[in-house]
Amino acid sequence: MGLFGFGKKKHKASDEDAAAKQSEEAQAASADADAADAAAATDETATDETATQAAEAADAEIDEAEESAEDAELREAADEEAADADEDADGEDADDDEIDLTQGPWDYEDEGIDPDDDDRYISFGSLFLPLVEGLTIRAKRSTNPQSPSPLESITVQLGDGAIEIVPLAAPKTMGLWDELSDEILEMHKEAKIEEGRFGDEVMLPVKVKGKTMMTRIVGVDGPRWLLRGVFSGDAAEGEGGNKQALDDYFAQIIVRRGEEPLAPRDVIPILPPKTAAQRRAEAAAAADAAKKKAAPKDDTDVPQSYDQTHKVQTTLRRGPMFSEMR
Repeated sequence: MGLFGFGKKKHKASDEDAAAKQSEEAQAASADADAADAAAATDETATDETATQAAEAADAEIDEAEESAEDAELREAADEEAADADEDADGEDADDDEIDLTQGPWDYEDEGIDPDDDDRYISFGSLFLPLVEGLTIRAKRSTNPQSPSPLESITVQLGDGAIEIVPLAAPKTMGLWDELSDEILEMHKEAKIEEGRFGDEVMLPVKVKGKTMMTRIVGVDGPRWLLRGVFSGDAAEGEGGNKQALDDYFAQIIVRRGEEPLAPRDVIPILPPKTAAQRRAEAAAAADAAKKKAAPKDDTDVPQSYDQTHKVQTTLRRGPMFSEMR
């Protein structure tokens, strides 16, 4: 009995120990589960925070990229505006710059050409010649009574060089220089063509007072005109400074063809010279005359309307009576 009883108590204790152990294991398992849940929750929170931070970082990068793109566009637009402003400024500067007259000869109607009020030019009607320090100008009268021009040519001399200048009428549809230069070559076998500043130039040796000297004949075609220049002295050949000066002079000449009908090769009328002051005075006088001609007459004393009344007799009247005398 005693052994059995002891054994029963021992078994009961074992059961209680087992139950306690199971309870502890259950509590441990529950604690582990709670810990695992807490860890999982912590991980989820951390993941959410990481995802949020990553999203925020991505948004920040996108915003930064967009801002950079906008800045780049703004910079590009600003650069374009600056470039346009520079081009406009360059264009204005170019407009303000005077024409390089040494690239002529010029036509009177060319854009930017206005020699009438320019003190640097003297007018010979069809020719506007530059006034250069040290220059001598001589005019040769025409000996042809049929010529429409009172002067035959103008010769300018600078240093040891000279140019004889003649403006000739030319056809409307074609130039004249090719034809004239071919004729010179046919007439003078010693003549030859050389390429020069003004295109094909004829080099022609001539005899003057028993000496042979070289001349250079230049022709420049313009609208219905040809400007012919015969260079002599040190302006004919070589590379001297005086040749360059007279080439520049010829290139600054302005030709006025006018509207008068002329046959090809006729000299466009060369008239006595007029300075810019004389041209201004004539222009002012012409403007005053035109203004007076266009002004309305003063007719304040003349009635502006008329009232006229006619009395019309509408009643019949008996005429005079005549008696017959017998």
